[in-house]
Amino acid sequence: MVLYAVKIFSLLLAAIAISKSYVDFRGRRESLQMFVFWTATWAAIVLLSLYPPIVDVLIERFGSGRAGLGTFFGMGLVFLFFVVYRMYVKLERIEQKLTKTIQEIALREWDRK
Repeated sequence: MVLYAVKIFSLLLAAIAISKSYVDFRGRRESLQMFVFWTATWAAIVLLSLYPPIVDVLIERFGSGRAGLGTFFGMGLVFLFFVVYRMYVKLERIEQKLTKTIQEIALREWDRK
């Protein structure tokens, strides 16, 4: 039951993030490279959430043999990537607003001279 909830949770967050990234790309607020990066990242996260044994294999191979925690690590990874994505979007918008404000101030100063 928990496994289905994790799959739905990751699919939902991935759908939100990819659609938001697509809207930003179409609105020219995000570059093609960043859109492709976030789409690939979320596709990988969904793949890991749909097939948690992949995480178990990676933990067994690289994490001193403690398997069975893949679901919890996967869910934590999904949440952390979503938080990082939201921070990236917010910072990008702040940067764009700051650039626009500086350009407007510079144009006003230019008109005064």
